[in-house]
Amino acid sequence: MRGLMLLLVLTGLCACRGRLPAAQFEQARGLIANDCATCHVVPGISRARGRVGPSLAGIARQQIIAGHFANTPDTMVRWIEHPQAMLPGDAMPEMGLSREQAQAITNYLYTLE
Repeated sequence: MRGLMLLLVLTGLCACRGRLPAAQFEQARGLIANDCATCHVVPGISRARGRVGPSLAGIARQQIIAGHFANTPDTMVRWIEHPQAMLPGDAMPEMGLSREQAQAITNYLYTLE
């Protein structure tokens, strides 16, 4: 089981640092346009012009997520999936995203400059 988890983490890291497969890229763009665009500016997503949350441009280079958590792909997936479990009362709402959807969004965000 540990080996499988390590493989999944490494696979996620590879996807984050390189080009995403076309299907995952389009899935992430759709999710971001539908679920993130109201609150965040996200490069490459024309509808994503929100001003409630921070711009996500260059988020992969940030050291901290939400002002509290080390910025790693796994932490970002958990944050996107269940922000209220990580930081109750924060402005980031639960969006009802699955782990796979949160992973797709994270992979996209980690490709941004």
